[in-house]
Amino acid sequence: MTESQLAALLVDALNAAATREAGAETALVSVNMDMLAPAASGAIEVAVERKTRTLVFMKAEARDAAGERIATASSVHKVLTA
Repeated sequence: MTESQLAALLVDALNAAATREAGAETALVSVNMDMLAPAASGAIEVAVERKTRTLVFMKAEARDAAGERIATASSVHKVLTA
C-alpha cells in the first residue's frame, strides 16, 4: 500500500462516518493527515470529535496489523440539507 492509497482510505472512512453521524449527506470541508510510519495494511478507527447543527468534526487513526499507529487524520464536514 502506498501513502496515497492510505490517504484515500482515511478520507473515505471519514466521509462515510460523518454522513452516518449527521444522518444526511455531508461535504468534506477540510482534512489534515499525519503519516507516522510507512503505509501498511491494517485497520482504520474513526470517531466523532464534535458535532454541531451544520458541521461534523471527525478524527481517524490507521493502525498496522501489529496495532502500531501509522497515520492520523482529522476532518470537518458540512451537513447538507435537501
